[in-house]
Parts: sequence; structure tokens; C-alpha cells
Amino acid sequence: MKSTNNNFSAIILAAGQGKRMRSKKSKVLHTLGREPMIKRTVKAISSLKPAQIIVVANPQNIKSLKKILKNVEVAIQNKPLGTADAAKIGLTLVSKNIKDIAVFYADDTAFYTRQTIKKIIKQHKNTNAKITFVTLIKKDPHGLGRIVRFDGKLTAIVEEKDANSTQKKIKEVNDGIYFFNREFLSKSLQKLEPSPKTGELYITDLVELALTSNQKVETYTLKDDGQWHGINTKEELLSANVKLSKNIHFMGASGSGASAVASIAQGYGYNVSGCDVNPNSPYSNSLNIPVKKGHSLRHLENISLLIVSPAILKSDPKNLEITYAKKSEIPTLTWQKFQGKILQKDKFVISVAGAYGKSTTTAMVAKILTDLGKDPTCEIGAQVVQWGKNYRIGNSKYYVCEADEYNNNFLNYYSDIAVVLNTNWDHPDYFKSKKDLKNSYIKFINNIKPNGCLITTNSVAKSVASSLRGDIKIIKIANSFNTDLKIIGDFRKQNASAALAVAGQLKLDTKSATHSLKNFSGVARRLELKGKVKKTMFFDDYAVQPYTIKSTANALAQKYKNKKFLLIIEPHTFSRIKVFFEDFVKSLKEINTDKIFITDIYAAREKGNTQKPSRELAKKIGSKAQFTGSVETTAKIVASSLNKYGLICSMGAGNSYKLYDLVSKLK
Repeated sequence: MKSTNNNFSAIILAAGQGKRMRSKKSKVLHTLGREPMIKRTVKAISSLKPAQIIVVANPQNIKSLKKILKNVEVAIQNKPLGTADAAKIGLTLVSKNIKDIAVFYADDTAFYTRQTIKKIIKQHKNTNAKITFVTLIKKDPHGLGRIVRFDGKLTAIVEEKDANSTQKKIKEVNDGIYFFNREFLSKSLQKLEPSPKTGELYITDLVELALTSNQKVETYTLKDDGQWHGINTKEELLSANVKLSKNIHFMGASGSGASAVASIAQGYGYNVSGCDVNPNSPYSNSLNIPVKKGHSLRHLENISLLIVSPAILKSDPKNLEITYAKKSEIPTLTWQKFQGKILQKDKFVISVAGAYGKSTTTAMVAKILTDLGKDPTCEIGAQVVQWGKNYRIGNSKYYVCEADEYNNNFLNYYSDIAVVLNTNWDHPDYFKSKKDLKNSYIKFINNIKPNGCLITTNSVAKSVASSLRGDIKIIKIANSFNTDLKIIGDFRKQNASAALAVAGQLKLDTKSATHSLKNFSGVARRLELKGKVKKTMFFDDYAVQPYTIKSTANALAQKYKNKKFLLIIEPHTFSRIKVFFEDFVKSLKEINTDKIFITDIYAAREKGNTQKPSRELAKKIGSKAQFTGSVETTAKIVASSLNKYGLICSMGAGNSYKLYDLVSKLK
């Protein structure tokens, strides 16, 4: 590219192997905004009209680069001998009359504005510096070279691996854009010594060389750190794509978790659309985004990111939207990964895990932080009664979320505080043994950020302690909450104690946190009073495991011990009933209820005969239990025998929540 508007040439370093990208494709050829990232970088630099643009390629990507790039010159670095070696190779193509050389990394420059680069050029020329390079202030400078100053004067660039404890606290880092005096660059490249560790020549060593020889070195501090975006991994590429275009689409948007994350994303400034095969769900009422029924390629028009429910990836991997997104190189990820990698970036993350109790505990933590003025963002797997929705959009650093173990979804979260309420075995379709489940919990806990905190029970702590990093602080949940709650069940006091432990770790006032919990009204589908049908009280709960069904039902029976009690159970998944069949029989026999109706199994992601296991379960329990068929048929049976019971509770994670409305309509 030839021009006379600016007397500088630009060298773009594009020969890096990009090993951290874990891809056979050259890093600079990966798609950013539906075109190769190198193309975006060249466009950004071309707008300045430099005298030349020279791209330094490697033997593997040179043909592709020549094919996609126009009006540039291409040099080849045959061996990966470092960034200074690549600059040296690019310099051989620079025209003789050029006085200044700009060096850019192909993967870091896509977001720079023309105005910013013009300011850097102007400063470099006006100060007659031998080197001008860009720095920026990063809240989290981990992994980046630190800018060391004495009395404000630059003294060194220190890579993190070489930095001492004091230098690691420095927030000013090296950005990676350089302007050189051509004569200085040409002479200094000859003086560099290769690294004794790698044998490579590094461009940062030119700064040290200039400083030790008392040459003038200038820094330009980038005020808008959003213009710098290093891309070395697939996660960073994903983040860059989302940053470039905030048009995102959710498949399965009406689900409990996806609906919350979609709403939070919208609150964070993303343009969100959604679709679902069942757009009307208990969670869709609080959504402020359009959710279209079914799937269509039209949903992906002008979309930069496709976000899916893991259930869709498992049940329908050849879905037309997923297939098209892959073909079109539209990044696709689960809503859990989107939340963990994108929405929670730079946040103080508090996550709550466990086979049971996590929705209630997450909501309790969220309420404490909200009531005590911490303004958190919150994602919860159930609607919070006081909010009327399952999310909260805050403006502080705090992000509270529920961490579901199924499918290892919770491994997407990197917590500052992780709460593990229990590690009981569930989801046997995914976790084939207790050992598999324990190993996943250990991974989740080891995802805690450096010097972070685990809040858990004494038994869980003993079970996992030997497998955890040494820097993770372990706080054991004490039975510290001795005040009555508004919600039913003394077992909920463990949830409250866990929430108080979080408040304590955050150094919040214990008395105020306790007062907040005393006024906690619960979450939907956790012994939620739906209303009355005539004189019969009707509750609904989400319990699906034998132990949670038993403890929850008995808590309700204890609360209303003078009422005749009908429990309706919609078994959830064939695998759960098969593996835990004897546990179900034992637990259901021990429930203090007058009658148990057992409906068809809610198959969810599985296939099979929905009636046979339920019939067998009812038969094994004995005369106390009765198989009643579909939820609709069960509603008719309930309606016809309503006067026998003063208390009815439906339990299940499928369609059992509909029973109250169905019975109400029949009466």
C-alpha cells in the first residue's frame, strides 16, 4: 500500500503460532465480526493512510493472507524467533525515505479508533522520541507486562513472570503498539540478544535498550481501555466478538436459567432476542424480550452470538439454528458459559451449589446484599417471591448466581466466594457414580479465584479438603441462624446460616443481615402457597430427589398437622427413578401424609414408558399410594375427591406446577 499522507510505515505482526487458541487455523485468520481478525486490523490501520502496510506472515498462513488482504506487502518469518525478529523481517520491505515505523500486533488492534492512533502518531512526532509505546491501566493486570516508574519516569517494562511482589501490584501495563524512529530501530535490532530461555528476540527489549542508552522513550496512556483487547484464546475471541456486536440470540429463552441470563444481558446493554419450542413458561412473564415459538434461520440475522440451553445441544444437536451458526462461524455457547465468561467478567462472583437448597440460598444471599445496599446482579433458578422474577440487574461489582452441577454447568463459574451446601448424588444420567460427582465438585471448588473462599458444611470440607488448592480459605457453615423464618421448614435454617456466612465473609453487619432473612418470603415452587380451592390449601414444590421430597413434605405436614394431607408427585426422569428406586420407596413410606398420588414420569431429556415405572413405584409403596396417570387426569381425580383433604401439595420439576390451575378450573 503506497501513500504520502503520513511518513510512516506500519508493520503488522501476524506470524505468531497462536498455540493457546487450540486450533489448526492460524490465530489471525479466526473470525472477528464475520471476517478474519487480520482483515479488521488492516482496515483500522489503512484508515490512517500510512506509506506502507507490511504484514509479517508464517509459512502456514502466508497463502491465506495474500488471498484475503489487498494493497499490503507480505513478508515471511520462516522460523518463530520472536517479535523483534518479525519486526526485523518486516523492516526489510520498508521504503528508504520512511522515517518512522509503527509496529502492531494483528490480534490486539481491532478495536482501536482512528482518532486514538492519530494521537499516538502526533505525540511520537512532536516529542522526537526514539520509541513511543502505549500503556493502559488495568484493574486486573494478571499476565501482562508491568510499567515500572520512578518519580513518574519510565524505568522498565517487567514481564509478570519476572516481576517481584511489589511490581505485580502495578496496574499500568504494556499495550503492545509501538512507534519507532526508523534509524534507531534498524541499529537496535542488530544489538539485541536472544532470550536464554527461548532463543527468541523480543520487541520489549528494545525499550530496555533505549532506556539504558539514555534515548528518549515516550508512553501514551490509553484512556479508553476498551480499545485494547488481546486475543490469544478462544475465550478471548468470544469476548471480542460479543464486544464487537451486542446482537445476541437465546435458544431456549423461556427456561429458568436462560430467561434470567437473557434479561441480565439486556440490562447490560445487549440487544437480545429469543426463541423456545414452549415460549410460555413460569419464567417468560418477567422477560422483556421477544421470544418466538420454534426455531428458524431468520432468528440469526445480524446476530454475533448464539446462546443455547445445554438441553438443546444434547437433545437436538443438528438443530438448524445450531448447524447454521457453526457453518457461518457465529460463536455458539451455553447460557452458563456466557454468564461465566462474559457477564461475570471483572465481577466479584458469589455462586451457590448443591443438590438441593441452592435456589433458596442464592435468593437469601441476593436479598441480604440488596437490603444492605450492595446493589448486586443476581441470577436465580426460581422466581424470588418479593421480586416477581428470577433475576436482578445491579450496578455494583457483586454478581450472585446459582451454580447447577448437572452437565458440569457449574464449571463455567470462577467464584470469589463459592457456597457448597451439600454434594448428594443426583442426575445419574450424567454422573454415573458418587465418585464422578465428587470429582466435579472438586473441579468447581478449584475454580475459585486465587485467595478466594469456600463456604460449606463440615462433612463436605472433610471430603474435599485434601484435593483443594492451598490458597482457598474454607469457612464451615455453623448453625448460626436461630430466628424463625417466614418460610416453612427448619431445614431452611441451614440455607440461612450459609447466607449469613457469606455476609460475614463480606464483613456485612450480622444484625442487619439477620433482619433481612427474617423478612425473606421465599422463592417460587419451594413450598409455595398457590392458593385455596374451596377450603383446601394448595402448595407446590420443585423437589425431585427422595430425601428432598421427604423432608419438604414432612415439614409441610408438621406445619398443618391437623389437616388431611394429599401429596402429588410427578417423578422426574427415568434414570433418577431407576437408580434411586428403593430410596424413593423408603422415603415415600416415611412421609406423614394421608395419601400419595403418583403421576406419569416427566421424561425431560429422556425417552421411555412414562407410566410403567410410576405404576411400579406406587405398587411398592403400598395402599398409601395410587398411580393417577397424566397431570391432566390427576387434576380430575383431585377435583373429584377435593373434600377429603384440607392440604394438597404437588411436587416435581416438570408440569406438576399446573395442577393448582387445572383443579381450580374444574371446581
